[in-house]
Amino acid sequence: MKKRIFAAIDISNEARIKVADYIEDLRDEFSSLRVGWEKAEKLHLTVKFLGDVDSNELQSLTEAVEKTARQFSNFSLQISQTGVFPSKRNARILWLGVDDQQESLQKISDVLETECRQKGFVKESRKFKAHLTVGRLREPNKSKELVDRHLNKTFAAVKFEVSEIVIYESRLQKSGSIYSVVSKHRFKENLTADERG
Repeated sequence: MKKRIFAAIDISNEARIKVADYIEDLRDEFSSLRVGWEKAEKLHLTVKFLGDVDSNELQSLTEAVEKTARQFSNFSLQISQTGVFPSKRNARILWLGVDDQQESLQKISDVLETECRQKGFVKESRKFKAHLTVGRLREPNKSKELVDRHLNKTFAAVKFEVSEIVIYESRLQKSGSIYSVVSKHRFKENLTADERG
């Protein structure tokens, strides 16, 4: 049986609340537009999207993520930027970006990509760009004002600590996707002596 899987970094509750408030402000201002606004509990920073993974491949993936996590120490991120995909002119996704001075997320993505390839998983085709999706535009041609507002809106920067990588399963339902935790993999200084081996 296949499961839709991705590896991600969770954000803090404080950051989640601030992003949810930001989304609500935009939703209220542009309530007439059809936008798939992200729910607060689903906010995350994807480090690798794997798509459909066989249940018997999940152990290999877990090992790759565990090996990756053990190579990193805790670090801080700050949510502070606004952006869109693929471009301002053809925007379909509204996102918030992170200020990552040490490029820690890029390094995690690179190491995880290597570990996953060694286990037989396919390389990610898109270039890595750390972001929190806040909304998906259902009517891009009617959303120019919303895009401009998002890009020019100031997001009050919020900092949070990162200490683990989480593997999620995404299940598609009529009401949208639901995420459930498959496993959590702590960075090296968060492990007990027994866990370090």
